[in-house]
Amino acid sequence: MLSVPYLVSANITRINALFKAFYLFNATIKFGISLGSGSMPYYRVLKLGFSLATRAKIRSTIFVILFVLATTVSLLQLSRIYSYGTHDLLRLKGVVLEPQSPMRSDVIDEKLYGIYNDFRDVLSGIYIVYGLSILDNQLLVISVNTYRELGFSEEIRWAVSEFKPTALIKGRYIETKGEGIVNDGFYLNFTEYGTPLAVHLSVGDVLSFRAGYRELKIRIVGITSSELSVFKKVTDLPFENVLFVDWETFKDIAVDIKGLSGPIEESSQVYVLRVIFLVKGSVISALTSGDIFKYKTVLKEELSKRASTLTPLKIISIEEIIPQEYQAMVILFIVSVLFQMMVTGIYAILIIRFRRIDIATLRAIGWDSGHVKMFVIGEFLSILVIGFVIGIVAGGIYNSFLLRLPFSTIPYIVLLFTNMIIPVLIGIKYTSSATLTIPPSEAFRREE
Repeated sequence: MLSVPYLVSANITRINALFKAFYLFNATIKFGISLGSGSMPYYRVLKLGFSLATRAKIRSTIFVILFVLATTVSLLQLSRIYSYGTHDLLRLKGVVLEPQSPMRSDVIDEKLYGIYNDFRDVLSGIYIVYGLSILDNQLLVISVNTYRELGFSEEIRWAVSEFKPTALIKGRYIETKGEGIVNDGFYLNFTEYGTPLAVHLSVGDVLSFRAGYRELKIRIVGITSSELSVFKKVTDLPFENVLFVDWETFKDIAVDIKGLSGPIEESSQVYVLRVIFLVKGSVISALTSGDIFKYKTVLKEELSKRASTLTPLKIISIEEIIPQEYQAMVILFIVSVLFQMMVTGIYAILIIRFRRIDIATLRAIGWDSGHVKMFVIGEFLSILVIGFVIGIVAGGIYNSFLLRLPFSTIPYIVLLFTNMIIPVLIGIKYTSSATLTIPPSEAFRREE
């Protein structure tokens, strides 16, 4: 026969469990959920879990902040790594030569052919920046083309640092023939009917060239604020304005307006402004100080040996990315992903711990295992999703407006897997398994 104190204690424990069941019953009624597990829509049970997560304000806030930090750091590192193939392409894979005195394009082939022939296997591209002076030296038209077709059109967008998409302060990069990028404050002086005039051009304006019956129109689509005095140094021309165009438009200007004949890249009236070598090698190989850094070292050593034959071309110093810098960035990304997974695991464990009696109570009043799992998963997902979304937004804004890194969906897709899908799968696996280990009788245990 049970003693009276034990009966009182047992009854109090049952009353506590009934209060918990009554609380959960009221919560489910608000969402129109029947307690008969067979008629409960899973999405409403999931929604109930979301609702309960917001009530644990302190715990939820702490873990939202942790998830935001992990997601933001991961996105920033991913975007930076991706920028090494775009915005920072030259820093990672480039070796740049510039003439120390004016150099015409009719001599460039004899200087580059030996390097092209000997190092073609380690180079992804050789790009030559050409310049053509028109309008009485007021305007320098600039373009870039591959040497002997060694290169890729996508790399051209990032090879000339003064005109790459992230260097523009207004407008966009050229996409089709007949488009151009100009310097900030672009203007031309000319005389019309005996009257001196000055024309200022900006994005959306059209620059029209006429020579006899020929007319060539170029629409201004972008403006760069880059320092362009380096081009004055290599041409010794007193120009104040530049127009950057694609290679086909450059050839049209040279032939139809300037009246040049023959291959433009071999013309004595066209300047060589810069020669850009980009080495092969994947960003993955850079993790182990692989191909990219090895090829750059070999190439620079060989160019130094051939300095006398390359004159007046000379290697110029650029702020290069060293292997340790790249590797540190990748390691930081990996650490941020592992941190996200660790926090996810801790949060999943805490949910089971703090909802242990609630889970047992739900099972005791008739909820089947599928609905109980969905209830716990709802609370788990809510905080992870909120932290992930805020982190994506914060990181995206920082990338776009402060770092001005080029937008790409690739970092976001990778981040979706590393910081969302994989942690979600880990959390769901744990919470689902742990939920089934809690027996209904746990609802009636004596609480210490």
